[in-house]
Amino acid sequence: MSFHLEPEERFVSESIIREAFNSGQFWQRAREGEFGVWVDEDYHFSRRQARERGFEYCARRQILRYYDSDNILIAVVHQVRKRDGTLGASGLPDPKYLDLGHEILILEK
Repeated sequence: MSFHLEPEERFVSESIIREAFNSGQFWQRAREGEFGVWVDEDYHFSRRQARERGFEYCARRQILRYYDSDNILIAVVHQVRKRDGTLGASGLPDPKYLDLGHEILILEK
């Protein structure tokens, strides 16, 4: 008889989920093609919204989902993509959900 335990969900701070995301190199692994990346939301800031947030016009707020080869959701990230294609703010995606296999980290609200 075998047992399959579902990973425990844990609500964590920004610093904890970011550290796990960065140390696991999830963004680099996604860029190298290890994960499928789907754009869930893609919102174009108006001139006023961009100015209020300190971004150039044509910056986009995006929510991306990373999936593994078995189509299991691995991560959900928020990012601001600037007009030149680089990421704004910290220059890295901001994780909101992260499946580490043994546990799932969810950004506390």
